[in-house]
Amino acid sequence: MMTNQTERTAIPEALPAGAAIPPKKQNKGLSARTKQKIKQNIVGYLYVMPVILGVLIFTAFPVVYAFVASFFEGTLYFDDLGVFRGLKNYTDIFTNFTYRKEFLQTLKITFGYAAVSIPLTLVLGFLLAVLLNSELKGMRIYRVIYYLPVLIPPICSGLLWGRITDPQIGVLNALLAKVGITGLTWFKAAKSSMPSFVFINMFGLGGNMILWLAQLKNVPRSLYESAQLDGASKARQLFTITIPMCAPMILYNTIMSIIGVLQTYSQVVMLVGDGQGVQNSLFFYVSNIYNYRVNKFGYACALSFILFLIIGVLSFFVMKMNKFIYYSEEG
Repeated sequence: MMTNQTERTAIPEALPAGAAIPPKKQNKGLSARTKQKIKQNIVGYLYVMPVILGVLIFTAFPVVYAFVASFFEGTLYFDDLGVFRGLKNYTDIFTNFTYRKEFLQTLKITFGYAAVSIPLTLVLGFLLAVLLNSELKGMRIYRVIYYLPVLIPPICSGLLWGRITDPQIGVLNALLAKVGITGLTWFKAAKSSMPSFVFINMFGLGGNMILWLAQLKNVPRSLYESAQLDGASKARQLFTITIPMCAPMILYNTIMSIIGVLQTYSQVVMLVGDGQGVQNSLFFYVSNIYNYRVNKFGYACALSFILFLIIGVLSFFVMKMNKFIYYSEEG
C-alpha cells in the first residue's frame, strides 16, 4: 500500500542550483465578472444617452457658445460672431449711459418684484399646505384644484390673464362691477401693473404647496403628540415644531424662487406685448436681454452672464444659512 501511494505521488524534478522559479501562468483574458460589469455599464449608458445628448446639445453647447459670443460684437447667426471686443460688452453695461440706465432700471424692477413676490409665495404657500395637510374627507380634491393652475404654461397663462383682466372686455372687471368695484386698470396703467402682476402670480402657489406638503408629511407625529401632552397650543406647535422641521424646504424654496423670479419674462410678454409694460413698469431684466438678442447678440450674452453671476451670488449667501438648519434622519 505504501509503494502504490508513493507511485501515485508526483515528485517534482529538482531545479539546477541558482535557477529562478518560473512564474505561474496568468489568464490574460477578462474574468466573467468583469465582462458582466462592462456589459451592464454599456447598457446603462445607452439608457441615459438621450438625456446626456440632450444636455450637451441643448444646454452645454448654447451656454458655451453664449459665453464665447459675449466677447464679440456680432449678430444672432452662428457663422458670424463678428469683431472681437474682449470685455467691452461687460464694461459697456456700467460705462455706457444708455446701457447703464436700462441695466439699473431693470434691476430695480426685478428686485422690487422679487422682494414682494418671494416672501408672499413662501408664506402663503406654506399656510395653504398647512391647511391642506389636514386628514379630512375630500382634502385630496382640494389639493388637486389648487395645483391645477401650475399645469398651465406661462405663455398660455399670460394670454389668459391678458384677456381676463382687460378693462374693456375682461370678465374679471365685469364680475367686480356687480359688487360695486369699478375702475380697475390692471395692466393698462403704470401704477397698477406691478400689483396686478403680483396678484395673478399668486395663483401659482400650488407648486410650492406640493413641496411644503411633502415636507409636512415627514414631520414625526410623535413631536405633536408630546407637545399636546405638555399643553402646547396649535400656534405654539406651528412655531416650535412645524416651521423648524420645515427649514430644509424653506431653504430650497427660497433658492428656487430667486432663480425663477429673476428670470421672469415669458408671462410678461404675453400680458403686455412688448415685454416692458406701460412706462416700462414691467421692464424686467430678462426683457432687456431679449431686446438686444438680434442686433447686439454679444451684449445680450454679456447681460445674461451678469444675471448668472447675480443669481449665483444670491444663492451662495442663502446656502450659507444651511449650517443653521436641522436635517432629520428621514430628510
